[in-house]
Amino acid sequence: MTTLPSAVALGVTVSPPRSPPKAPLAFRVGIVGHRPNRLGQADLPLLAQRLREILAAVRSAVCTFQQAKPQLYAQAEPMLRAVTPLAEGVDRIFAEQALALGYALCCPLPFAQEVYERDFVPPKALEPNSLDRFRDLLTQARAGAGLVLFEMDGDRSLSGVPYGAAGQVVLNQSDLLVAVWDGGEPAGSGGTVGTLRDAIRDRIPVLLVDACAPHGWVLVRRQSELAQAEVCSEASREAAGTPPNWEGLSALVSEILDLPAEDPKRNAPHGADGGEDCCLAYFRERQPRWNLAVAWRIFRDLLGSHRWRRPPLRVPDFEEASRRDWPDGLDVSGWVNGQLRPHYAWAGKLSGLYADHYRSGYVLAYPLAALAVALVLLPGAVGSYVNVPGLEMACTLAELAVVSAILLLIFGARRGRWHQRWVDYRFLAETIRQLRFLIPLGGSWPFPRLPAQWETYGNPSRSWMAWQMRAVARATGLPDARLDDAYLRQCLAYVTQVLAGQREFHADNSLRSERIDHGLHLAALWVLGATVVCILAHLLPFLHALGPVLILCCAAFPALGAALHGIKNQGEFARVARRSEAMEAQLEALLAACAHYEAEPSLRSADLIRLAQDAADLMLDEVLDWRVIFLDRPPVLPA
Repeated sequence: MTTLPSAVALGVTVSPPRSPPKAPLAFRVGIVGHRPNRLGQADLPLLAQRLREILAAVRSAVCTFQQAKPQLYAQAEPMLRAVTPLAEGVDRIFAEQALALGYALCCPLPFAQEVYERDFVPPKALEPNSLDRFRDLLTQARAGAGLVLFEMDGDRSLSGVPYGAAGQVVLNQSDLLVAVWDGGEPAGSGGTVGTLRDAIRDRIPVLLVDACAPHGWVLVRRQSELAQAEVCSEASREAAGTPPNWEGLSALVSEILDLPAEDPKRNAPHGADGGEDCCLAYFRERQPRWNLAVAWRIFRDLLGSHRWRRPPLRVPDFEEASRRDWPDGLDVSGWVNGQLRPHYAWAGKLSGLYADHYRSGYVLAYPLAALAVALVLLPGAVGSYVNVPGLEMACTLAELAVVSAILLLIFGARRGRWHQRWVDYRFLAETIRQLRFLIPLGGSWPFPRLPAQWETYGNPSRSWMAWQMRAVARATGLPDARLDDAYLRQCLAYVTQVLAGQREFHADNSLRSERIDHGLHLAALWVLGATVVCILAHLLPFLHALGPVLILCCAAFPALGAALHGIKNQGEFARVARRSEAMEAQLEALLAACAHYEAEPSLRSADLIRLAQDAADLMLDEVLDWRVIFLDRPPVLPA
């Protein structure tokens, strides 16, 4: 696998970025189509012209979009990739036209290159000089915009399965799939028809080109539209009689690259999704030098860990602080870490800062409300025993200051969107974390599966966070790799590392949250008990002299108990503890699967892809559930 030298290795001093990085604009066009034996009714020069027109229109639409919305992506030339296994027939016609237009090639091969090349020599070859043409395309790509070879470990004894696996990687790496189809039935598994239908299932837009002259085309996005075009030649020939829908293609490219439309549920009480304003606000974030919102960390350590640690006030550089868990290296983990770390670091660290602000706000606001109650009664209690000049005025001013502080905390949190930013940025960071082990195996990006009962919380797959995650994944692409046993063991070790880290986090989080919940519960019981004692003491005649103090305690203690319950309710500590306990058990099961594969004498990519997808599904479901819990916990006044 090729690894570029870092700026540090070259002796170049690089100033750390002071705002979140934008992803470079990338667009990927995949191809699926027939081999020469099913192109008997094709006009090959005309088909090549059609494919060139389509690729040129996509390139033009991408450049136009970048000029129209330069604020969404990094200021760099757009990256255009043609995704093709370079099989005989349509794949190669497509690749030739893509290279001529300046596209890079991304080639998921079903086998290692030397094994795949056996398809291109007699008696299997269907084209003259097939092997030379294959190698020449690779040479042209390396000399041009670039080449990525993703050589899979297919088993030839499994017939069409390896080709189907390569086709799935083509889909995973495609924003738009060009399908050249004659309308006939599939010749076997893993071919054009199966990949075409899988694309519709996976919600990948398809540009359906008639494999028969005059090679008209239609855009297909839904199963119903595909059903209407089952007789491909008839549908596309009708389209050939009318001007091609270039405007529709351009609009589709813009839709794929653009932020999703504003979620209509965004303005609901739970709203935290969608909107260009939120996205651009994220890109305008700056790394602060100091984090003074330490009340939460002190509270958490005292109750959750039963120890005192002075929280650091200085904020370390986000990316450098993430380097320990996302280190550079020459293996696949180092490559993917280098690609994703800047994006994860900013989303994760900003989320942590806003979490500190939001949680410190309610950890302070509720006790301050109890203090305000005590300040109201304090002058009367003290005045019953001793005359302190100015005490009432001092307490009144102190109460005003306390109430003002509560209002500043709550309305400052709302104005600064601490809660929303915490939830949004954490969702972004966690989905980027999952890309760490999905990308090296050719997997797709995490796709949120939204239960029907969560629809009122907005659709996270149509949020600006999901858009940013997809932009990062799109720009990262595939590693230049051969999926042999050594590479797969690197991937397995990487998945194991991520899962072990998550298990450790959830084990600590479960114990800490349970301790906090239990501590708050006990403290509230003690306060309630103290209130009962004060009430009973107030009824005793010989303690009549303590009456003013007891009245103060009888009012202040319940207020303090309510404050403790408010913190407990706002933090959802019991629920968080149960969730983390369940996650720990699920992660243990996945780690057991990792250990099983580690003991195998040889690894297969299909097994690891399933394992990685199971891990991503588990982690994504957890973050979606976490998101729903805390969307219902915005900052509120401790009334």
